[in-house]
Amino acid sequence: MDTVNAREQFEAAMDHIAGDRRVEARDGLLAILRDTPDYVEARLALGVLMGGEGETDDARRHLRFAMEQIALNPRIGSESLRAQVLVNLCALALAEDDYEDVLAWEDVFGQMAEALRRQGLSQRAASILFDAANRATEAKRGEQGHRLYLRALELDPAFAEAWYNVAVIAAEDGGFAEAKEALRRAIDADHAFPDAHFLLGTLLLGDSPEEAAECMSAAVELAPENARWITLTASAYARQREFAKAREWFRRSLTLDDDQADAHLGYAVACRALGDLGAARGSLQKAFELDPGLASQIQGMMAADG
Repeated sequence: MDTVNAREQFEAAMDHIAGDRRVEARDGLLAILRDTPDYVEARLALGVLMGGEGETDDARRHLRFAMEQIALNPRIGSESLRAQVLVNLCALALAEDDYEDVLAWEDVFGQMAEALRRQGLSQRAASILFDAANRATEAKRGEQGHRLYLRALELDPAFAEAWYNVAVIAAEDGGFAEAKEALRRAIDADHAFPDAHFLLGTLLLGDSPEEAAECMSAAVELAPENARWITLTASAYARQREFAKAREWFRRSLTLDDDQADAHLGYAVACRALGDLGAARGSLQKAFELDPGLASQIQGMMAADG
């Protein structure tokens, strides 16, 4: 089949797809590929068509062949074609829970970053890499996950969840400076991201307790029903010796969940510091009822109060 006839058949197949005549479209595309196996546009169209019909294995085979042809000769096809092949191939791989196939093309995402951006596919590509990174971290392959999150961020720098996950991996590995920076980037991208505010606050407790409390407070304002976060924010204020504020936050937490031994203990510490020994004793008693393991600490506080 010569190039002109192949182009005419391809256009006819596209008309069939537009008219939802899938059988005719498939037959036409297969006929093209029998005579012109390196016709990448036909491979892409057939792969997408088969993927939509649930024939994922065959769809991936055609798209992988197209991607390999492009890798061998980056001049094949248009920029739009190359970007679409990459994105559709990796989307189908993830649909089959095969993030390893995405890893195989990781560097190509980087090489085609500008092309993906110009074609309006950067966010979709970033989402694919993000999903693959999640699969990698679930498989306890944190280094791969970290690398894929960063690759996603190259394509979409405002991807707040990716910044957050970079921070989690970095913090687990002791990279606290990187984690803090990533969390600040997550918050810049999405200020209404409570988990990012709260994790940043916990990482700042040692170095900057005042900023830590502010971050944790911001998280609670976004998630006001999270009793544990409120308790930990109260503890942050207590560490700064802001006992009046700490007492109010402990009280707020206990209103939501009265079964937190540590919140009762913290409330007692705050009350004691403010001279309210009666309220402190009542909370110490409640803390002991909830967690007898606190007995020695509670007895010491009661003895000190006489």
